[in-house]
Amino acid sequence: MIRVVINGILGRMGMELTRSIMQEEDLFLVGGVDTLETFVNDEIMVTTNPEELMYDIDVVVDFSSGKGTSNIAKVCREFKVPLVTGTTGLTKADQRRVIELSKVAPVVQASNFSIGINLLLDLIQKTASVLKNNFDIEIVELHHRYKKDAPSGTALTLASTLNQILNNSDESCIQFGRKGSKLSRGNEIVIHSLRGGGIIGEHQVHFLCKNEHLIFSHHSLSRKVFVDGAIRAIEWVILQKPGLYTMLDVLKA
Repeated sequence: MIRVVINGILGRMGMELTRSIMQEEDLFLVGGVDTLETFVNDEIMVTTNPEELMYDIDVVVDFSSGKGTSNIAKVCREFKVPLVTGTTGLTKADQRRVIELSKVAPVVQASNFSIGINLLLDLIQKTASVLKNNFDIEIVELHHRYKKDAPSGTALTLASTLNQILNNSDESCIQFGRKGSKLSRGNEIVIHSLRGGGIIGEHQVHFLCKNEHLIFSHHSLSRKVFVDGAIRAIEWVILQKPGLYTMLDVLKA
């Protein structure tokens, strides 16, 4: 039985994880951490103090905020507890906390836990390595009106990965939207962010040249796709040595 704590348990992903973990025979939900103290039901305690839950647990799964991730990474480091985190919008200081934890415990960090998105990531790497700089690349991402960060962490991961494949060492090659009247196309990768309605998540990667246009697209129809991937990461991370892993590491196992 894997004993799990959810950081950000009262959020959309936290509630989805709660429902799914409670249905899994091999997982046991010890409790959750959030900014408010309340109860999901009579059996699950939610606290603002993660240290209350860190004894006799196997893993923490985190879908919270930059500050929430930074705080839980610090506590996990003190107790040497593995972490699975899908929080995006982290500052450099937040990310340093995650890296510090990975030196003493295994961490799976992913901007998107969808298995389909991670297969997409693998596909665009292979595509870019073949096409090289003969195609222009644009990324479009769409999310619901309540998403707090833009561009999405997934879009940033896609762009950064493509940037590396194309040997663009300068991160300034990644740009956000277009504005102006005299714009010439260079080797930049541009991310376009759309927000509205109830779209759970959609990502498109466009490879464009004069005679061809390739589009790789992924649509999330339910948050359950993220939950399924997170549970797979939970079951995998507890068997690993300290280090910083991605969802691709989990899928290759």
